[in-house]
Amino acid sequence: MSRRQTLTALATAGLGLPGAAMSQTGYPSRPVRIVIPFSAGGPTDIVARIIAERLTARLGQSFVVEARPGAGGAIAAEAVARAAPDGHTLLIGTATTHAVNPALQTRLPFDPVADFAPIAQFARVPIIVVVHPDLPARDLPAFIALLRERQGQLNYGSSGTGSMGHLAGVLLMQRLGAQATHVPYRGSAPMTADLLAGRVQFATDALASVAPHVRDGRLRAIAIATPDRAAALPDVPTFAEAGLPGYEAYTWNVLFAPAGTPAPVIGALNAALNAIVAEPDVVHRLAEMGQPAVTGTTPQGTADFVRGELAKWAPVVRASGVTPS
Repeated sequence: MSRRQTLTALATAGLGLPGAAMSQTGYPSRPVRIVIPFSAGGPTDIVARIIAERLTARLGQSFVVEARPGAGGAIAAEAVARAAPDGHTLLIGTATTHAVNPALQTRLPFDPVADFAPIAQFARVPIIVVVHPDLPARDLPAFIALLRERQGQLNYGSSGTGSMGHLAGVLLMQRLGAQATHVPYRGSAPMTADLLAGRVQFATDALASVAPHVRDGRLRAIAIATPDRAAALPDVPTFAEAGLPGYEAYTWNVLFAPAGTPAPVIGALNAALNAIVAEPDVVHRLAEMGQPAVTGTTPQGTADFVRGELAKWAPVVRASGVTPS
């Protein structure tokens, strides 16, 4: 095969040539904004910058991260929902923006399903149940027995009312037919401080927030609420492994475009993103952050996943007693 034939074959396959997707779809034709719903410097921002750097290299145009925090993510989501549907404005959405807020906020300025074109799910943020070491429960069966024995007497902390940690606790109590008192905090840091001090007995929180304290023995992990174990704490069983199949609670990262974005653009982004999150160094970095990579998702599969999460968490929000605003 001649050199020209080799290059033509590579371009057709889209392998290893920067701008290959642009040559086939005309996309991207200018810099692309990736809007995130939380402040710069946080976990979503760090993940977004990892993704943006590699999309820039793969697709031949700059992908720039723009933080638009506020209103529980609604400001960022609305900005993308109203953007031109050409793939040049994207959103990294989460369970907060697309599954929890629609039940918490009755006047959202966007429809979480109709106004977006899901591209791919690429990361998952596990919720983990951890206890203070003084609590006499070393595994899930003992923890469940203690909850039922001390019905309503134990306190659990979360990073805030309506947070995924809070709702994960509500869902867990529903599944177990148990009661515990929720103590909300303004973030994971103050909650963890009180848990370490024994002012609350257990917590349902994001893995990354408490993993260092589990590793140093200051907290005890009971189980992780994802389908698979987490590389950050590989010895901690999933709830299914520990005896409670079907209990899952996690937030997630999904890349969205505005509804009406052309299918070839969605396809090009999906292929690029799936390739990026399969790169060993990206897998390692996300795992270190407590946000395991999710690979091989399709636009349709991602759309079905988001609808499922919306249906799952709406009744949990209602059961939590949080008053929609």
